[in-house]
Amino acid sequence: MRIAKRDDWKTEPMPSASTKIALEKLYSQEEFDRITAGVIPEQMEDKWFIFYEAPWIYFHRSWTGFCIFKVRFEVVGDSVKIAEVQVNRDPAEYSNTDDKRNASMLLILLNSLSGRDLRNEMLRYIKGQ
Repeated sequence: MRIAKRDDWKTEPMPSASTKIALEKLYSQEEFDRITAGVIPEQMEDKWFIFYEAPWIYFHRSWTGFCIFKVRFEVVGDSVKIAEVQVNRDPAEYSNTDDKRNASMLLILLNSLSGRDLRNEMLRYIKGQ
């Protein structure tokens, strides 16, 4: 498995117009290792470029390079938890300002990377909860 690095794709920094949102989630070390491997887009349909630089994982839109999410993790015993989430609030780069939908989208991305079942997160996202 190839590990994504910042230099693998065009990236823009998180703009100063950003905000923190609350999100609690624990992952096992094995799941965290899968998350931190990231994603390098392989085709036009791949919407995200994701890479890890401790202690942050960065989520960039693949077409624009805009940083949409930054997530900082902390080790807690045998697990790794989300400690902080920053979301892009620059309307020229990202127009979704609904914190619940942003949290749901981010959980879908993280759980997909970790190998977890996505059905419940997808249903919550679709329902806007």
